[in-house]
Amino acid sequence: MPETADHADVRVLPPLLFLGSIALGVLVQLALPLRFASESGLRVPLGLALVAAGVAAAAWTIVWMRRTHQDPDPRKPSPELIVGGPFRWSRNPIYVGMTLVQAGVGIALGNLWLLLLLVPTLAVLQREVIANEEAYLTRKFGDPYVAYLRSVRRWL
Repeated sequence: MPETADHADVRVLPPLLFLGSIALGVLVQLALPLRFASESGLRVPLGLALVAAGVAAAAWTIVWMRRTHQDPDPRKPSPELIVGGPFRWSRNPIYVGMTLVQAGVGIALGNLWLLLLLVPTLAVLQREVIANEEAYLTRKFGDPYVAYLRSVRRWL
């Protein structure tokens, strides 16, 4: 594989996608408030717990990737197939973490827009990022990656 092609064809950076979705949700909430039906005392602690779990999942994955000399930037080459650590449970543990962060912020703030915007955000992530990453990894690693696809779920 030529060195210039040794990366996924990713044009949308996932952290920017999620940050944009959160920013849009906050702006839409200011213009057209959409709150949860009930204000439970558990809303903020639950939301913060989801944010903490999301940050922990993403951080663990980044640490694991660095230990195996990989860059979490999907535009960089993947020198080896990682199937340990958080990748034993999810093929996309950083994206799981980012999803938990956005959901947690939405719950903690009582902003239903942040939860609703996860649907198009995840659709864009699947189409513009994950599909390209999976195509690249299939080309690069072949049968071992295909076996990994069959054995580990995309999310959880």
